[in-house]
Amino acid sequence: MNTLKCILSAGVLLFSCLSAPAGERREEKRDTTAFDKLVALVKSQVFYVEATDAYPTGNSSVTITSQHGTTTVGGEGHVSLAANRGELFFRDTVVTGHLPFFGRAYSLPYGEGGGFEFAKSRIDKATVKVVKKRKRQHVAFTCSMTVSGDVITVTIEAYENGRCTIQVNSNNRASISYGGLLGPITEETP
Repeated sequence: MNTLKCILSAGVLLFSCLSAPAGERREEKRDTTAFDKLVALVKSQVFYVEATDAYPTGNSSVTITSQHGTTTVGGEGHVSLAANRGELFFRDTVVTGHLPFFGRAYSLPYGEGGGFEFAKSRIDKATVKVVKKRKRQHVAFTCSMTVSGDVITVTIEAYENGRCTIQVNSNNRASISYGGLLGPITEETP
């Protein structure tokens, strides 16, 4: 009986120690200035996106054949774009840039399977959506344009640290995703 009282009192003491910090939790205030700057940048529609990684659908790796031989890059659906970075410049209603493409093309003219080329392409429709979740908030920018008879939709999800994901859907090619960075267009931007 005496040991039961000791165990019971030790259990009550342990429970009270563990539950005290839970009642004293304070919510941390997020630094929203970086996120507010990102929202303002995306809403202005004047920004730069650099694609550093590609994630083709349906491909576990990509084989590149050149005059120096055959090389397999990527694996598990990831291709590093260290030597062939993609970039997009958004200026109001015009997109300029290039994104490399790895995947299946359904109907393209002969010799045009090298990637997505945006040469002052006009944006037909654009939307900006701010998503604020409890732990992770981001800005989603979606635009569609017609390039050489192909309707292309680009969706960019940007986070407050500057990282972003780029999803490209096309009528003539399989969809592909990219990982990269989003930032303002400056004089140093290529």
